Amino acid sequence: MRMKFGVAALALLALVSGCVSYEYKGKSADAPTSSVGVFMNSGKIRRSYEVLGTAVVSGDYREVSRDRLMNKLISEAEKNGADAVLVVEQQVLPYGSASGAQGRFLTAYDYDEVNRSWNQVYRDVDERYTNLFNTSLQNMITRSGNGGSNGNTAARTYKRVIRAEFIRYTDTAPIAD
Repeated sequence: MRMKFGVAALALLALVSGCVSYEYKGKSADAPTSSVGVFMNSGKIRRSYEVLGTAVVSGDYREVSRDRLMNKLISEAEKNGADAVLVVEQQVLPYGSASGAQGRFLTAYDYDEVNRSWNQVYRDVDERYTNLFNTSLQNMITRSGNGGSNGNTAARTYKRVIRAEFIRYTDTAPIAD
């Protein structure tokens, strides 16, 4: 009985915690690394480097945090022998659509030409998602006339997507200023 309860509890925990989807296209370095830097702007990388490959992580917007997606990228970059992760794009999409299907990814360069701030991207995405979700839910309730239980409409669910490059330094020291 106790074993069945434990298995059921683990299954419930996995369901509640949300899944992270991961895809990688590229090569791996000879050995894994133990420390990976994270960059949001290639101009901040002060060393020569090569791109090992491109990774895409995604998860349900309400269940998977940005931090969890970033941790997955870092973990996988270490396994692939990358020295750093360069986050190049972020997007929130309705489930069922492919990355890039709703226009191109949002980047910091699209928002703040002076500061190029990822915080602005995060705020805009969070606000846009909230507005999209609330509008979809309100439309569902209004169209059904009975609280959304007619089965003909459903609130859209969204996924958070981050695309990054795994990079490997090709020199032994940072570039001097």
